[in-house]
Amino acid sequence: MATVRSLSRVPVSKEYLKTRSQALRLSPSNFTQFLTEHTLYGVIVDMPMSPTVITTMACFVNGAANLYFSNGADYSGAAQRYPAVVQATRLFVNNAAQYLEDAEPASSFELPMAQTHYVYFLTTGGAYRMAIKATQSNQNPKERTLMRLYQRVMGELRTAQMKDRAANQK
Repeated sequence: MATVRSLSRVPVSKEYLKTRSQALRLSPSNFTQFLTEHTLYGVIVDMPMSPTVITTMACFVNGAANLYFSNGADYSGAAQRYPAVVQATRLFVNNAAQYLEDAEPASSFELPMAQTHYVYFLTTGGAYRMAIKATQSNQNPKERTLMRLYQRVMGELRTAQMKDRAANQK
């Protein structure tokens, strides 16, 4: 039986809602030079990290990747300094197109609860959503592969963030 705590909504700041909304509604016209094979131009992943924090990772076909935290903090611009972030992000977004068949049209952009990640696929034909259980025992092999792809981007962003912190301390 689920506990009340695991099903409660995480408090979010206005800044977070604003930046997340901007990422989810970014126009495909910003990426026309990258849209050669697919109509997918971005993937937004909402991940509950704890009972009090949701992290949103916004990844785009041009290699840009940003993190937005429900408390209003963010980490952005790493793709301008770190080629590994661009490489991981492009790999993720380019491979994400194969998951569209498992996604449903997204009429709203709800935040996830408990142990579920929401993956929003941004296409020239609209947005689609896929829910993935965060625990691998509840995932099928295709979901595990998708999760590994976005965890790789998350890892590159974390490495970039640590490098930025170290550079600022010198």
